[in-house]
Amino acid sequence: MIEKILVATYLVICILIGILVSRRVLNSRDEYWVAGRRIGPWINAMAIMAALASGGSILGVMGYAYKAGIPATLALFAGAVVGFPLASILVARPLRRFGKFTITDFLSWRYPNPIVRVGVPLLIVFCFTMYIVAQMKAAGITAEALLGIPYNTSLTLATLVFVLYVSVGGMLAITWTDVIQGTLMVAVVLGTAMLLMSRNGNPVEIFSTGIQAAPMLGAAGERSLLTDLGAFVIWAAAIPIIPHVVMRVYTARNANDARLSLNLAMIIYSIVILTAVMIVVPVGKILFPALDDSDQVFLKIMESQFNPVIRGLAVAAVLAAVMSTTDALLLACSSAIAHDLVANVWGKNLSNQTISRLNVIVVWIVGLIAMTLAYSPPELITAYYTDAIGALSAGLFVPVIAGLWWRRANSVGGIAAFVVGVAVYAALVFMPDLPKRSGILIALPASAVAMWLGGIVGKADSSTMVEAVGQLHRSE
Repeated sequence: MIEKILVATYLVICILIGILVSRRVLNSRDEYWVAGRRIGPWINAMAIMAALASGGSILGVMGYAYKAGIPATLALFAGAVVGFPLASILVARPLRRFGKFTITDFLSWRYPNPIVRVGVPLLIVFCFTMYIVAQMKAAGITAEALLGIPYNTSLTLATLVFVLYVSVGGMLAITWTDVIQGTLMVAVVLGTAMLLMSRNGNPVEIFSTGIQAAPMLGAAGERSLLTDLGAFVIWAAAIPIIPHVVMRVYTARNANDARLSLNLAMIIYSIVILTAVMIVVPVGKILFPALDDSDQVFLKIMESQFNPVIRGLAVAAVLAAVMSTTDALLLACSSAIAHDLVANVWGKNLSNQTISRLNVIVVWIVGLIAMTLAYSPPELITAYYTDAIGALSAGLFVPVIAGLWWRRANSVGGIAAFVVGVAVYAALVFMPDLPKRSGILIALPASAVAMWLGGIVGKADSSTMVEAVGQLHRSE
């Protein structure tokens, strides 16, 4: 009962935040999508960390380490850690100075063509819907394991809560709920690790005991090196271009704050992931050596080792992880459809009120579709959404980076890089003999070659465009 009261209180707070800010944000696109561009670096850093430290990081990273081993897990999440400084160096300053709402805004300005204006938001919606499904599984199995609520029921309730506060509160509601959620995640993961250390010894002893009990935790196993390298590259390339991180860049007060936010987020994110993988997972492998669903290892530890109050906080923390990522993904999907497609392509004369209503509708539609798909969830959360993010990395990384930094980049090259990257990655995903996630190692170079060829054979950009891109790199 205590667990349910704690979780219910937390969910009510999230809804109230969304309702309280709704009047302020629904009549302003700046307020709804980028929180008025006035978020400070510490707040933004915690929000960025919370948006990435998803249900995959609280449950999925531990489940992935439990099943695939710690080396494979560190390879995957090291890519995200590397991605933060890449984003800080390569995109934070110029994109913040660009000052729009979404990654599609930049790409459709840099490469003005219907293939980009329509194709990029459609790709975002497809990939992020798959990402949301993985997060919803985390919410469902958590409530089922620790609260005793059936999976489908808990999944439905959680979906209704975060869809409600995102649809009415926009980025401002997401920012403040993400700060609460990020703080709760960090506290629960670090607190769990400290309690486990008090009972099982220091981190070195815990890790050594875990490896002795389950040698596969520290072994490369039968997994392909290309799989690990592919996972690393997917996330290293994703962080600089992934839409919900780019939207966070736009919320910063200025370019310097955007860069600082990314670097602070990297530090916090690294601490959470390393603690979960190096301390919590070995204990879980010792206590529960043969789980059918490895994503439940953290939940089993909480259920068996801690009192109802701690379990209630653990449920709230996992839901926080799920919601802090899902709300950002939902908002990115909303912006992709309402802003990138409808407002910019088909309805530039629509009023703010009409766009606001469309935002709400889109969030509900995407949320309900993802919820329906999550009733039959994927086996491994982290592996599932990493495959989806790979398509974004393959299609968007080269056009974004080249569009910002290569003077020969042009519309022909940008379009070719986008289409070739996505097409090659999609084709390789379905090749049964190719190691999983290794397709990105071919798709990214193919995208780069397409960009280069387009830059050589296509018409050069106008001097106006070259000057405008140059302005994005000048100091404030």
